[in-house]
Amino acid sequence: MVNKPMTNKCILITDNIRDKILEIIRLQIDILHYKDIVILEILEDGTCKVVLSSDEKSYDSILIQDLSEFNTGKIIYKSETSKNSVSDKLFEHFDVQTLVPIPFDTKCRALMGINTPVPMFTNRQIDVANFACSYIANLIANEAMLRDLENYSGRMQKMLDDIVTLHEITHALESNDSLDTLLEYIMIKSQNVLGAEAASLMLVIEETNELEFKVALGPKAQAVKPFRLPIGQGISGWVAESGQAVLITDAYSDPRFDPSFDKRSGFITRSMLGVPMIHKTKTVGVVMLINKLDGTPFNENDQILFTIFASQAALSIENARLLRAAIEKERLDKELQVAREIQNLLIPHHLPECLYMDMAAEYIPCKEVGGDFYDVIPLDNERYIFVVADVSGKGIPGALVVSNMQATLRAFLEYSSDLLPVVSKLNASIIEKTTTDRYITFFICMYDHKKSELTYINAGHNPPLLVSADGKIEELKIGGIFIGFMPWEYEIATVPFYKGDTLVMYTDGLVEAMNTEEEEFEMDRLKETILDTRDRKSEEIKKAIIERVHEHIGENPLTDDFTLLINRRIQ
Repeated sequence: MVNKPMTNKCILITDNIRDKILEIIRLQIDILHYKDIVILEILEDGTCKVVLSSDEKSYDSILIQDLSEFNTGKIIYKSETSKNSVSDKLFEHFDVQTLVPIPFDTKCRALMGINTPVPMFTNRQIDVANFACSYIANLIANEAMLRDLENYSGRMQKMLDDIVTLHEITHALESNDSLDTLLEYIMIKSQNVLGAEAASLMLVIEETNELEFKVALGPKAQAVKPFRLPIGQGISGWVAESGQAVLITDAYSDPRFDPSFDKRSGFITRSMLGVPMIHKTKTVGVVMLINKLDGTPFNENDQILFTIFASQAALSIENARLLRAAIEKERLDKELQVAREIQNLLIPHHLPECLYMDMAAEYIPCKEVGGDFYDVIPLDNERYIFVVADVSGKGIPGALVVSNMQATLRAFLEYSSDLLPVVSKLNASIIEKTTTDRYITFFICMYDHKKSELTYINAGHNPPLLVSADGKIEELKIGGIFIGFMPWEYEIATVPFYKGDTLVMYTDGLVEAMNTEEEEFEMDRLKETILDTRDRKSEEIKKAIIERVHEHIGENPLTDDFTLLINRRIQ
């Protein structure tokens, strides 16, 4: 009979998998009539302790020096162990007769100890023990993977929360609220998001060369608000004079700090973050955060986000001084610039070098920010992932969806190269995080050089063209509907990819590019161009396709961005 598990805290076994491990222990005891079983964890310092037991007996931990006996993965029997060896000490200390290593990571971090009068296992007992340990190891590995994904999800959620806050501020700037209301709203958001005890916004008074409090938040806000500070004096004055941000972990150790505010208000300043509000190279004010609520100092990430808040505050001030239409255009230009920088970060600047493949890529947006995306991800020296996608909707929303998709896809590929579950999970993630009008046409394939084959899934994307060395063209269509719209069971396909074969991946903006007579470029022209150039390098094929598209459209502007990703096997 297996009793309640011990309450030892451990690294490997969490509450989520404890019951499942107990279940496999019960099965062994019931089927093979063992007395009891313990799960031992070996810590980095050599401490060995019981983390799960089939009885209620308490065990002291023991320190072991040499772990080499357990790294072989072989079952160790007490009857075969020499006196005073590491294994012998464990047998005696934990009252077991058999130790089975649990294969976790590259070295032994856990053992299953079995109390049985049988000196040696039968083949059946060996099979059961190895199966149980492999099962336990898989549970532990999957739980660790889940924790990693949850941590990653938490970081992504923090980024999304920050983006939402920025959009809320952006919408507030479009309102008819007064300048004072807008500035206070921005500082409240800053204080809440960055977890500060106090926050303030000061404007430059050019006539007197002073800083005047416009917003003050915190326990001593009303006490400090009447003060004025000469530019150049104190931390805030230094920020205004230099036009530079400042991070201070210990205010009283900084010679620029003016303690007179603390003395007059009774407030105690510990750490500070100050950022200038700059518009068109001109400092119009200073924003400050004082003391993080969790007791830690402010960091560079806080400074980056607070700088964005400061720029929004500066923009609010200029909105009050300039015509609304002119400011709206300027704000939009800045937002598009930020989104374009995000997009530039997502698109690979350099394709990986490969001895047996010749690759080329081109991304041509029709706006400053487009919805197209491609990526090349080496899994190892023999396997590569190729991705081409097109997000419905362009501009900033499209760029944000692409950013989320790339981060999620790379996170999934770190743990599995099996394309079917990766695409299914990606589809579920996009459905959860976006609206139904933000779907994505998506093509992903994995090239395995050892097998000379491509494994792919086409989720509603324009079919890539696989051109064989002898000029045959195959359209890669198998997969399912686009991702981000509804749950779907995708299909997967595998095709050979030999020396001289070429894979051309693209987005719909290429084949739908129209001339002045509204005639599209279409698939036939693309196939013809590829066949004419199939013996050339990928870069030359790419240039020929782009040149042919521009010849077709003439003076007519592109109405959609397009992407080309070409992979030609050369060995």
